[in-house]
Formats: sequence, structure tokens, C-alpha cells
Amino acid sequence: MDPSIIVETANATAGRLTGWNPWEFTWGLIRKGDCTMFEGARWTLFPNGTATFDATVTSGDDNDAWVIWHVDLLDANGAILGSLATEHPVGGDWRKFVQNMPSSAERYRFRAWATFDTALWNDIATLKMHSSC
Repeated sequence: MDPSIIVETANATAGRLTGWNPWEFTWGLIRKGDCTMFEGARWTLFPNGTATFDATVTSGDDNDAWVIWHVDLLDANGAILGSLATEHPVGGDWRKFVQNMPSSAERYRFRAWATFDTALWNDIATLKMHSSC
């Protein structure tokens, strides 16, 4: 694996939300070089096989980009069940999510939408996000 890739497992216990019973996975502060993903980055998975991502990112350099190379779905034993798939493939890669950051003076809201195989729903215990900047 490329040493510049950040591998972060959700650091908060996954919890069922009320209502439609989605899973919510959150991360603490993530830094790579001049880039920061602030605490509270969140993937929310829904039982219908859809997922949403919401985070705030910034960079100390202009024209930078935060790249999520892929997000793995893991079972309780840490085995990979599959990956989230984007609705908008980047460069033909259906597992890749990108937030461009044109100005170092700004914070950017990183939002993404994804899908996964609904047959995995009952086995998902955590997520592992592979990203870089």
C-alpha cells in the first residue's frame, strides 16, 4: 500500500439512529501533510443500500484535493465484506470520492453519496476509510 494513504477506522462505536435505523460511523481529527479533515466526519449507511458522507476539510496549500480512495465495509471480525460505490465515478473509479480545495483560506464541506449491497446490511460492524491529500 502507498505510504501516503491514510487508513482510518471509525473511532466511535457505530450506533443505530432512531427512525429508519441507519448506521452512523464517525471519525476524529485526521491530518495528512497540510490537509485536515475535522473531527465529526461521518458516513451514514441506510438499510436500502445507500450511504451519505459529510465532513469539513481544509488545506494549507491552494489547489489541493482530499481523496477517499475507497471505504471498506467490515464485519465484527474485521473481514472486508465489500466497499462503498460512488454515484459519480472519478476517472472511472467507482470507489473514489474527491473534494477539491482551490483556496487555502477556505474550509470545504465534503459531501458524497454512495451505494452498497443490501445483503451485507446485517453483517456490517464498522468502516475503514482509505484517504490521502
